[in-house]
Amino acid sequence: MLNEINPKKLTNGILLFENVISMEEHQYVIPFIESLKQKAVQEDYTIIRDSDGNQLYAINRSGHRYAVEDIEKSSSHIMNFLDNNTDPKIESFFTNCELAFRKCLLEYIEKYPMVLPNLWWRIQGHILAYGPSSGMGLHNDNDVNYQPGFEPDLQIATRSVVSSIMYFNSSVESAYDIKQNEYVGGEIEFPYLGVKYSPKAGDLLIFPSNYLATHEVKQCFHGSRYAYVGYYSQGSRQIDRGITVQDQTLSVGKQGQVWMPEIIEQYKNHIFNKHKNSNKETLDRLLQPTARMFNSANTQEELS
Repeated sequence: MLNEINPKKLTNGILLFENVISMEEHQYVIPFIESLKQKAVQEDYTIIRDSDGNQLYAINRSGHRYAVEDIEKSSSHIMNFLDNNTDPKIESFFTNCELAFRKCLLEYIEKYPMVLPNLWWRIQGHILAYGPSSGMGLHNDNDVNYQPGFEPDLQIATRSVVSSIMYFNSSVESAYDIKQNEYVGGEIEFPYLGVKYSPKAGDLLIFPSNYLATHEVKQCFHGSRYAYVGYYSQGSRQIDRGITVQDQTLSVGKQGQVWMPEIIEQYKNHIFNKHKNSNKETLDRLLQPTARMFNSANTQEELS
């Protein structure tokens, strides 16, 4: 069950939804994620050895090199994490996480209505786990590390418009404040927007994926930091660049890109239900992007 959803504006473009899910009622989630993290560490890294069998370094699936002793400290993006043998209560929990993403997204659109035409498809959520001493440097979520003369093969991130993060455990001030599953550090900071937020279990954060919301995750100490991350994106399929948007709904826990043709009607229903007693001026402002005339736009089919 989701708690009452009330957006809190941290700054322009960044909304915080506090205690969307009461994590104290779902204590079984953290041990489940911890087991996934251990499995990911084993599967994501290849140990390179010398001719005598001594460990030299490790290479992850993306081709990045790590010192062997740093593997446990690294962050893990855990995808396709549910299967037919998963406990139904785990599946139900992550189904609620996806529902929370959608409900909070509608509130975000209400705050910034003109984001709606930019929401074509979604990338279903995955787990992001930070081990002790890990963090993530300054980046934005639609950056694919392009450099002149080098075009990355996978360009999915370039299409991201809005990012969503739900936090499963809390950051605390010191090791003395740790009671169960908390950690020290792990704050997310948006230097260009003047925001620094210490995650709290059950909170959900939504922000732009572009350079203005450039952010970093501070180093995590005395415990591990667990979250659930999803993105909302725009643009047509481009299979050669890894953009393979699907029409059908994905099972929860499966990674992929799915069209969102329903989002406009969902937003209209959200506004009419929430603002049924509002005046016409308010409704027109909130529904402005849905009132567009979808007439001829000189598509290639029309011009050929």
